[in-house]
Amino acid sequence: MLSRASRTTRVIPMADKDPTTPTPPAAEDPADSAPVRGIRIRRLRLLGITKPYDVDFFDETHAILRPLGIIAGRTNTGKTAVLRFIDYAMGAWDYPSHSEVQRQVRAVLLEIQTPDGIFTLERALGGKNVTLYPSPIDELSEVTGVRHVVEPISDPDSISQWLLATVGLQDVNLKEAPTKDDSGTDRLSFRDLMWLCLYYNERVGSQQLLHTGNYMKELKLRQVVDAIFGVHDNDQADLARRVRDAQTALEFQRRSIESLQEFVEQQEPKAIEALQIEAEDLDKEFAEVTTALNQLDARERAASDFATQLRQRHANLTTVATAADALVRDRVSLIDRFASLRAQYADDVRKLTLLVEAGSVFNELNVTICPVCFNPLPQQEIRSDGTCSLCHQPVKPEGEEGTDAFTRASADAELAKRELRAANRRYKELDDYWQRLNEELPRLRERALHAAEAESTASTELDNATRTAVSPFLGERTELERRRQATLVLRNKVTNGMKLHTGLQARLTSYDIARRNLETLRKEQRETKDRPDRSTVISSVSARYSTILHEINYPKVDEPGVLPPYLDDKLVPYVRGQHFKEASSGGQVLVTLAWMLAVFETAYESNHAHPGFLMIDTPQKNLGGLADDAEFADIHLVERFYNHVEAWLAAAGQGAQIVIVDNTPPIAVDPHIVVRYTRDPATAPFGLIDNETGADPQAEPEAASED
Repeated sequence: MLSRASRTTRVIPMADKDPTTPTPPAAEDPADSAPVRGIRIRRLRLLGITKPYDVDFFDETHAILRPLGIIAGRTNTGKTAVLRFIDYAMGAWDYPSHSEVQRQVRAVLLEIQTPDGIFTLERALGGKNVTLYPSPIDELSEVTGVRHVVEPISDPDSISQWLLATVGLQDVNLKEAPTKDDSGTDRLSFRDLMWLCLYYNERVGSQQLLHTGNYMKELKLRQVVDAIFGVHDNDQADLARRVRDAQTALEFQRRSIESLQEFVEQQEPKAIEALQIEAEDLDKEFAEVTTALNQLDARERAASDFATQLRQRHANLTTVATAADALVRDRVSLIDRFASLRAQYADDVRKLTLLVEAGSVFNELNVTICPVCFNPLPQQEIRSDGTCSLCHQPVKPEGEEGTDAFTRASADAELAKRELRAANRRYKELDDYWQRLNEELPRLRERALHAAEAESTASTELDNATRTAVSPFLGERTELERRRQATLVLRNKVTNGMKLHTGLQARLTSYDIARRNLETLRKEQRETKDRPDRSTVISSVSARYSTILHEINYPKVDEPGVLPPYLDDKLVPYVRGQHFKEASSGGQVLVTLAWMLAVFETAYESNHAHPGFLMIDTPQKNLGGLADDAEFADIHLVERFYNHVEAWLAAAGQGAQIVIVDNTPPIAVDPHIVVRYTRDPATAPFGLIDNETGADPQAEPEAASED
């Protein structure tokens, strides 16, 4: 069991410190001892806009970490999202992108326990870095975080390599083509290792358990299993390279610590115990000043209660003055806009007037003077024979093509006159309205002026009435504000001094981790000859797989003439003498659950490089009342699965951690439930994002695997 009690801060002497000698850990409660190897998940917190959203994996006493934690509740409440956020904090590509998450969540905090103590991972949604704090979630303000990149995974400062170091698998290379000596290699990532730590719904009861159909992922999964058990290809050469890399990294960290220690010594900070005492005193001082200010506010309000009516009158007049001033601004803006439109209409009227007058002054078809000799023409109209008296050419009668030009000109002139009348009418209407607005503006300005004067008078009356009541408090308030500001300045200095200590302590812890990793690698080199071969490992996992199916009472597994369950050399599970894909949907679920547990239990019991935690999504899929085969409709199959998990965690699996997402777990495992989401606004908690209670439960049909 892992205690949640806060860890004691370690003291760092500023002088005569050998950086190659790691600082010994402070004395701890035995229950707070770190796991021998790997990671344990303590708490998940989503940082929201209005509030945080927590999932706590401790028991009711908030002191003991649950070995078995069950996240229960109805669909579409965020149960699977808990697993996905844990995965994301550890470097996964994606996070739950549901609309309520996008609205509410900004970052993810994951508190974990490692062989080197308690750490908190922080990653923003969409972020490409993870900040690592050497403290629990509630103490982040007291320590300095270290930023680790998510990509590339081969970077020594990547979060993947840091997490892999907790189980001694950092810097492991896997061959792309294991049968070829000159094959290229891929660096093992923690995302690869999570294939054996986290099983989403789509891998439970499916051939996706082994990534069947994707050759490269299927191959890498087998290589990851081999790496966990220390039997992967080219292990000897890879181990030698890792030892050399670890020695180089250790020397680099040693030099970095020496430089940092020199810098810290130059700052001459106080001892961390003195800083902690000073911080406590300053916090008390700040609390006392804050309380005194609150009491002062209360006394000031009590002394000036008699002016309540004056305050109300002043507030009302302020509202009236503000509204009157806004009305004046709106009216001026409206007048300016209509003035521009009025000018446009006036310009249109002028243009149309010029067009109409030009048609009557210059009639090009009514020629009375000869354009050659400038003598009056004796005849200006068209002759009776249909010819022009001027040019003697025939004129087409009306109605034929090329209608008489005079008629066309007359029609154009009439159209221009109509447009002019319409423009004059619109201009007059607009001008009348604009004139009315201008006539009202002085009255509105006068009203706004009177309102402002009334508000100013009321303000003066209120100040005069309350001056004698408030003045005695001004000096006291100034002194309290001065004390509070001085306290904040000193507290900031103390905090910076403590961060110098914690920053150096974090580097020393990293150095200690690197030193122990190097020792572990050297020990592995010495013990390589005693390691079992791959066939022995597969045989052990296969035997555990068969045992689990027998404990669950897999139907007809003991029939005469039927081979016992086993795994082949590619880790493919067989049951009743057949490939597991031949089993019914319920049978495939039991087979995949047994496979997951067999790999996990065998690796953990033999102290191999598994992180020590296992997360399973929806183990009841296609079982019990939902089974499509009568022999798998027995709810006792589910109960026996949980019985096996409880029994193993209490015996050979002590110290391991299993987290299960289940809609309706058996009543017998209720004590292991971490949280139960109701999807009922009247019963808390509604879901992971508990203040998002208005969404349609049917809005996301895929949520059966994302709930």
